Amino acid sequence: MRLKSLLLVVMACVATIAGAREANVFASGLKAVPANDGTSFMISYTLNAPATSVEINIYQGSTLVKTIAGTGLAKGENSQEINLAGLSGEYTWSVKATGEAWGAGEAATLVIDENNTATLEGYMSPRGLALDQDTESEFYGRVYVTETRNDIRNVGIYVYDAAFNDITNQGNAAYSGNVTWGASSGCTRLFLNADGKIYISDWSDGHPGVWRADAKNLTADFLQVFGGTPNGDGLRFNEEGVAISGSIPSCWVEGTGENTVLYTFDEDYVNENGNTQGIYQFNIGNIEQPWEQAPSAIVYDNPDKLFQNGNSVIIPQNGGWWISQTRWSDSAGIPSLVYIKNGEVLFNSGQVDPTLIASSYSSAICLYDEGTKMAVSSMNDIKVFNVTFDDAGVPSLTLDYDINPSLGQNCYSIAVDAAHNLYCTLDRVNSSSTGNVGVFALPVAENVCETPAPLAQKLNVAGGAVVVLGDVNGDGSVTASDVTAIYNYLLNNDMTYYDTCDANGDGNITSADVTFIYNILLGN
Repeated sequence: MRLKSLLLVVMACVATIAGAREANVFASGLKAVPANDGTSFMISYTLNAPATSVEINIYQGSTLVKTIAGTGLAKGENSQEINLAGLSGEYTWSVKATGEAWGAGEAATLVIDENNTATLEGYMSPRGLALDQDTESEFYGRVYVTETRNDIRNVGIYVYDAAFNDITNQGNAAYSGNVTWGASSGCTRLFLNADGKIYISDWSDGHPGVWRADAKNLTADFLQVFGGTPNGDGLRFNEEGVAISGSIPSCWVEGTGENTVLYTFDEDYVNENGNTQGIYQFNIGNIEQPWEQAPSAIVYDNPDKLFQNGNSVIIPQNGGWWISQTRWSDSAGIPSLVYIKNGEVLFNSGQVDPTLIASSYSSAICLYDEGTKMAVSSMNDIKVFNVTFDDAGVPSLTLDYDINPSLGQNCYSIAVDAAHNLYCTLDRVNSSSTGNVGVFALPVAENVCETPAPLAQKLNVAGGAVVVLGDVNGDGSVTASDVTAIYNYLLNNDMTYYDTCDANGDGNITSADVTFIYNILLGN
């Protein structure tokens, strides 16, 4: 096997926790309920942090036809009635939230953990974490966390909205799916698929495998994905003695319905080459009963024994796979992070630079910004890298900054949302400590995020005249701002209020419309 490595240029930019600030703001939970007049709607949305301003944007196709100032700026759920008189037809809409601006040189900042907010109670040993980042999902913005120990709270899944409210009122009662999870390493990591199915890995030897939950019905029993009988050492076998799968620290899912494909990193499965700790593919489709066959394919069989710890996370990119593993110290022989494609190792962090990641506790990685950024857990901090690929498909990582110190050394899961907030779960370090769930606001050039409403929340507006004559911007009254709206169209081609700029109704938008509004203001 040919091993490629690239020189990694490390930028000396280390971010430390500095001063209290709010999370980078974004809206979720967008809903619209029509009023009886056919032109008004009660819209609602949840802000994960306080906003300095909110805009409700109305679109017809890709054209912005109206902007309405949002009145709800507080963290949590907000609602207001909007009037779209003067418009007619079907419209999409969005909520554009702006938050407190970042100052020059500000660093990534801890904004929530279970010690500094009453809305997120303590965890003993949290490991899994997933964010719903599909804006078409009715649960966009929700946070899913797993607890692996029965102590402060029960083992299973916990659900929060984007503001970290207990959105389902579950308290300390986990959604466990009527599953008896493996001791200490059960209910380990989560993967949330595009169809709203949640895949939960169990890394224990006595109860290995993957289970599937439905975000729309978390109180139902979870589906056991792999059948057979575990042998106590982490392997499941069917009745014919064929090995099915082993204990699973992490998984990945692609496709939906009959095209659903499950990928696992398996600690125990022995492949046809006699190797363990590889990536395996299962074409599960619309699985309703446990899978009781060998894997559909071997994606990577670990021929050079690069993976030996067992605790690994997998993420696909550009036709290949990133694989991380827990290491006290990085080395070429047993690296912290590898990128493989078609069985070939194209990146080995221990060979490139063993100080790049150094101590990778506990294997957490995630890609964001369309794969141009990677967050990697390291001992007591989280490192953020820029990710690039050369023309031959070989990746390179360049350190952007450290989040240092983080909340603890055993970081099992990382995720980053659309507004650039980084979420992480950190397992307890020893028997006398507890775990943490934390959120860091990452520095951004502009603290602005626009969230489109799901297509199911389209606004169907009945035709009708403008309720307030001359009210171009739709705020319910005629003021100088309506004149400004017309000037913005005439001088800057600003289409925001195009449909209502023809104030005098002569079929044209001209200075005559400005005069028309001035006459209203003067009482003529």
